[in-house]
Amino acid sequence: MPPLTAAEQAALEHDYRYGKTRLLRQRSQIVLLAYELDNQTAIAQAVRCSRATVNRTLQRYRRGGRAALPRPDTRPAAALWKQPLWRARLTRAMEAGPRACGVPRPTWTAPLLAGYLSEQTGFTTRERTVRRGLADLGWVCRRGTWTVRHKAEEQPDYLPKRTGSRRS
Repeated sequence: MPPLTAAEQAALEHDYRYGKTRLLRQRSQIVLLAYELDNQTAIAQAVRCSRATVNRTLQRYRRGGRAALPRPDTRPAAALWKQPLWRARLTRAMEAGPRACGVPRPTWTAPLLAGYLSEQTGFTTRERTVRRGLADLGWVCRRGTWTVRHKAEEQPDYLPKRTGSRRS
């Protein structure tokens, strides 16, 4: 481990106490304990995590210092459903339907939409992201209700079902 300056130690202690995320607080604690305890197993026992977590954290710290401890947002789809391009593609797909988009299905499902939007936008999305986007736009992706009423209504002798009370 590189030598720890007083300023770096104070910054790590601040992150350990007041870090924005649990992960940053835990990683700061691991680095601080690395200067106090003898081995990674003792650090893992003190922090109550695996030795592999301690090893990864210390490698991260050796490579990039304190700046490498917070987790960068590696998920580009985290707020993807809020981006205008993605929302426009989702709206277009819902309005056109799956067959018009080249998907041989009568209705969309969230996994199908996720795959289609991944192809169209280049962003890998999950089903949950699609459902959030649909909810935000006022759409719902549910199991389809199959009916042949429209076919029956086309027949000249079609009589609609009676509603109301029955007469004996």
